[in-house]
Amino acid sequence: MAKKRIKNIFLHGGLEKEEFKQIFPLVWKRNGRILKVTSLLSAAMGFLFLLYATFTRSGTWLPYFILMAGSVVIFILSYVTANSKSRIVGMLLCYIQMLLICAYAGILSTQISNYAIPATSIVVFIAIMPLTIDDRLIRMYFFVILESVSYLVVSHLFKSPAAFSLDLMNVVTFSVIGMTLYGVISTRNIREIHQGERIDKIQKSIITSMATVVEERDESTGGHILRTEDYVSELLEKLKKFEKYSKLGEEYAANVMLAAPMHDIGKIKIPDSILNKPGRLTRDEFEVMKKHSDYGAEIISKTMRNVENEDYFEVACNIAKYHHERYDGTGYPDGLKGDEIPLEARIMALADVYDALVSERVYKKALSKEEAVKIIEEGKGTQFDPELAELFLECIKKSKEDGQK
Repeated sequence: MAKKRIKNIFLHGGLEKEEFKQIFPLVWKRNGRILKVTSLLSAAMGFLFLLYATFTRSGTWLPYFILMAGSVVIFILSYVTANSKSRIVGMLLCYIQMLLICAYAGILSTQISNYAIPATSIVVFIAIMPLTIDDRLIRMYFFVILESVSYLVVSHLFKSPAAFSLDLMNVVTFSVIGMTLYGVISTRNIREIHQGERIDKIQKSIITSMATVVEERDESTGGHILRTEDYVSELLEKLKKFEKYSKLGEEYAANVMLAAPMHDIGKIKIPDSILNKPGRLTRDEFEVMKKHSDYGAEIISKTMRNVENEDYFEVACNIAKYHHERYDGTGYPDGLKGDEIPLEARIMALADVYDALVSERVYKKALSKEEAVKIIEEGKGTQFDPELAELFLECIKKSKEDGQK
């Protein structure tokens, strides 16, 4: 048991193998953010040292220039490849940054004029570098040792015995300290990410359960939550490809997806006699039904106001309250028009209406997909955001084509 625990600490940060696999993408997402900071700091450090070398006319500029230029390139590439689904790109950039630091330290250690710069600062920086690489201790410990040996070989070849002895002491000391700190920090980070993932799953389960309670009361909307969630997901993926919406980010998309099941939560306060009426609603009954938008926002405000994610809270409220607004301003509850309607509500409106059209309800039969597409097309600019509606229809047509293959 103890052997397995030690093995898990070195290979999976103290988690079971399957648990580590589940959160590994999140680990690398965090590492990508750390890489941006590290490369930016490295570039700044290289620039400052280059300025110092220029003003003091020390004649040493190559290592500083390599550090600065290389780090700038990596910083730019880390942004360009930020949305890449392949972790190999991120890993490669991290390794290149690490090797860049090693090259900088190695070249600098051969410069006699730079003995005034303490070797400890270089070693500390090298020891901290693996924090951007991975969270498998055994792999990172190997790299720390490899870095240290490389540094000492260069020091032995180009420095005096006294300078080498000092470097040996510094490298051993800070490598041990660095590996110890790295082990503690890495294990703690992995556990925090794992715990956060568990909390997110519990939260989503609770949200879906609340929405399902409402759906089960409304006898006509079976499966509506899952279907609208799929439509919203497809449209969000489509939006990522357009420059206008590309800056929304993964977090925004995740918030919309998490909030989508809550769009009709306010129906829990609508009487069954109206909610499940088999025929068309009277004017008064429809006025009662329309209140579910306000009720939904109120319920979310009361139950989720204290959640840490304020952006999610706002998105959830907007979806619940405004998904029945119309682009021409004739919707409810507030008669918002055009871009006054929050984007997430405009997205939800398309998914909600389309599913209502192609689904059988107690008061109507299901329309064909062709008929539903025609209604969405006719609603562009009046009921729906014309640009989003066009993208949504492309998603529907693609899904239809994929289903026929």
